[in-house]
Amino acid sequence: MANSVHVIGPASGSIDSPILIIGEAPGRLGADASAIPFHGDKAGENFEALLEQVGLSRHDCFITNAALCNPKDENGNNATPLRTEIQNCSNFLKRQIDLVDPKIVVTLGAQALNALKSIEQHEIELSAAIRKTWTWYGRSLIALYHPGQRAMIHRSFFNQLADYRFLSETFLRTTREKRPLNASPTSQTIAKIAERFANQPDGISYFALHKLFYLAEYEFYRRNNRRMTSAYIVRQKEGPYVFEMHIKKLTKAIKTLKVWNDRSRLMVRAADTSTLFSQTSKNEFDEVLEYVSGKYGRSSDGDLKRIVYLTAPMRQILRKEKGLGQNTFNRAIDFSAIDTRE
Repeated sequence: MANSVHVIGPASGSIDSPILIIGEAPGRLGADASAIPFHGDKAGENFEALLEQVGLSRHDCFITNAALCNPKDENGNNATPLRTEIQNCSNFLKRQIDLVDPKIVVTLGAQALNALKSIEQHEIELSAAIRKTWTWYGRSLIALYHPGQRAMIHRSFFNQLADYRFLSETFLRTTREKRPLNASPTSQTIAKIAERFANQPDGISYFALHKLFYLAEYEFYRRNNRRMTSAYIVRQKEGPYVFEMHIKKLTKAIKTLKVWNDRSRLMVRAADTSTLFSQTSKNEFDEVLEYVSGKYGRSSDGDLKRIVYLTAPMRQILRKEKGLGQNTFNRAIDFSAIDTRE
């Protein structure tokens, strides 16, 4: 792990999260590349799909790993972290749990479950722990299988979906929060919005797609004091990035989407679409999308970057970064910074 970078920071989630999720280690093609836990590879895709389908999101979770750096074998591929490597990170894991102080601790896979023994001993075995709640370190502990493809051989996606539903139900009972468990996945709405913006004769850049989506969320919140979707949007160097609009997810969700490279830019184009929900009368989403498309749709990537950084949520992030010296890279964007009275 000597040449690996530890994956911990704002992208892990809020320290006020009621759920703390512990994986094994960052994946080479996922968190090790994106600096975002469980994002960018197949394990991340499965993990995000499982959360979404039971009504949970990254907004509810702080996500970390038993080993904070990606362990690689001699060929540069993912390797199982050694016991000594996990032990070396155990004090960091304990400090994270103490800091977040979650109501529920969730482990993904046997390695993560066993890593907890360095903090407080337990005798829990993964195979016997499914859909059960245990008391550990003064908190509720739920052990789940890892969402990676190898683990899917031992426990299928659909079985894991039932396990995550147990997690969601436990979360709602613990927090006494009322939330529909069978709500339409937010990714369906996100894909339709992305499809709407990508419906351009010459296509638009993937960069611009994220910025237009953010501006639509911003404008909708400004008008209605609520979000259009529960998309997890973070601040990256080039501006807002929407987790649910990873290019692999979009190409699966939008069957007409064409993707190509134009020199150094990734471009996307979708076929013609009607109003967002195929209704004869326009709805509040359509009005905002038309407004954003008309005002910003033809802006250059450079102009879009400048425009998004002038919005209230992004200005708030910059103030924290410059004034307080905080690390705001991959920090979730807080739309409540918008003054709806403007």
